[in-house]
Amino acid sequence: MGVRNAGKAIREARLKAGLTQEQLSEGVCSVLSLSRIENGSVGISPVTFQALMAHAGAPCEVYPIFAGRTDFDCFYTLNRARFYLGSWQLSQAYEELNKLEEWNFADNKLYYQEYLYLNGRLQVRSGYADHHALYDLFSSALHITRPEIDYSDFHHLLLSIVEIELLIGVAQELLYLGKSDLCYSICSQIASYLENAEIDYLKKDYLYAKYAIVYTKYLLEMKDYKKALAIADHHRHKMVQNSEDSPLLELTFLTSLGYYHTGEMETAYIYFKNTFYAAHSIDSYYAVMCRNYVLNEHMFALDDYLSQMDDIPQITFPIKKAITTSDLTDGTYDFFSADVLTIGRLIHELRAEQGLSLTALCQGLCSKSKLSKIENDALQPDVFLTEALLQRLGISECGFTFWGSERESRLYELKFKLTHTRLLTNEQIENYLHQFHSLITKKDTTLMQRYTFDCNLLLSSPEECIQSLHTALAYTLPDFDIRFIYNYHLSHSELSILNNIGFQYRNIDGNKSNLYFAKLLDYLSIHSLDILFINSVFLLTLYKYEHSLYTQHHYHEAADLFTSSNHQLLKGNLATFGYFLFYYCQCLAECQQYEPATKFAHYACSIQELYELNANSEVLQREFFKDFSINII
Repeated sequence: MGVRNAGKAIREARLKAGLTQEQLSEGVCSVLSLSRIENGSVGISPVTFQALMAHAGAPCEVYPIFAGRTDFDCFYTLNRARFYLGSWQLSQAYEELNKLEEWNFADNKLYYQEYLYLNGRLQVRSGYADHHALYDLFSSALHITRPEIDYSDFHHLLLSIVEIELLIGVAQELLYLGKSDLCYSICSQIASYLENAEIDYLKKDYLYAKYAIVYTKYLLEMKDYKKALAIADHHRHKMVQNSEDSPLLELTFLTSLGYYHTGEMETAYIYFKNTFYAAHSIDSYYAVMCRNYVLNEHMFALDDYLSQMDDIPQITFPIKKAITTSDLTDGTYDFFSADVLTIGRLIHELRAEQGLSLTALCQGLCSKSKLSKIENDALQPDVFLTEALLQRLGISECGFTFWGSERESRLYELKFKLTHTRLLTNEQIENYLHQFHSLITKKDTTLMQRYTFDCNLLLSSPEECIQSLHTALAYTLPDFDIRFIYNYHLSHSELSILNNIGFQYRNIDGNKSNLYFAKLLDYLSIHSLDILFINSVFLLTLYKYEHSLYTQHHYHEAADLFTSSNHQLLKGNLATFGYFLFYYCQCLAECQQYEPATKFAHYACSIQELYELNANSEVLQREFFKDFSINII
């Protein structure tokens, strides 16, 4: 993995971009600091690495060495805060952001800048309407790295991801403050910058979506309704394709407004309804904001059921005011300090905190001797082994490992595509599997496991799938027994395999299916797992378990699965929540709980349509009317 090549990676990216050290370091660190980073005499915080690589237009996934434990904690907590904000869980996001303040942002001005940005986003999503205060907040955060920025002419600057996000935030507040010309100028420059930026395509699509939200609002203000509809709908569809929840509700509502203003009232109402019910299902105040807007603008005559839905309470948070950053560093540190936290030392710390033995952690992944060398920095692990080790420690690897080769980058792109197969044909799946297999060898244990697991996408027989899944599991855990799952610490792939074994058993042995899912939920309750890791695995456990119980006609057990704590988890991914509700509402109706069944059926249909799964919505509506004489429209 070459975890000590941060300076080399930055230098190579700078030279490839044809930049001087003065140009690259602007707004991030001093030229002297960059020189020391490149020659390896000082270390660099992940957030500083990100900023420099983004300036160079190079892949900027986070470099996995930290100045110390507080540096790691700040970095990972910002990731958690982003997750909660993205899923509209604002109170949890606020709690995470407060931790940064307690840690003094690891004395890093770039962590502080991102902290201010996320606090601004928190205010926006809560419905906070003091646009002067929000403008000041976003501007103050941007001035930490760009004190002299001219909003009308910044196209020549090299921007970090957070700086782009802050500019989009500034543009939106300028629009609300009546400065539409300057808003347009910022949007135009952002669009041009993103078009030419060498950013990971998923991250670029996400930034385009955030830009599209503001630019669509501008176009609506200018009464260019046809273009507003085209922009909003294009990026809404892109977020559906990428399974990116965060901007989807806003883009869907803006699409509704575009259809309304171009005269397609029926379609406009469908998009509004889907936005409202989806937001309401996760207890987001955005549902109320959208309904209030529609009522205030006299856009639609709301149907009785929607108009009578309860308001979601608005939760407000104190707005932050920027403080001086003169005492904060640029994220460089003494590379040879005893506090430096390499990926190996991080694994050791997490393992020790959990009281986990070397044998329990490395079982089936590598030898105990190899893990010991990794923890002592005598050996650098490859990317995929690193991922599996972190996952077994209950930590999500997403967002902080620097992919150091074209092979690794290509494997991750293929893995993502194979994970999101809803819009793929079997021919495309076969092609991606072939490409994936051509890049690995039998020695790549974790990758062979993943490949064997993904091959199940093309199998139709449950018996074949179960046999193939057991083969995949045996790459790392040949003697695994689901009854003793609490004795193991499992990776994402291993847990995904178990999820799918339980799911495949639903039609051939219900007792085994229930055993697998019950034990997986036991694992969740017993082990110390981070929310980012939980979100990547156990939401699917809940959905598949619900589906399995429904298939077995265990309606009361399925209805009991929707506890308040499970609801909180399911909010983390709206698409998965929609699948869960598809079966949950039917189970409620089978238990003659018709009132909540109707509510959750509205939620389920709207979320299915939100993700362009209209056929699923039609099936649910038809079955509800046929079986229970309940009309869901």
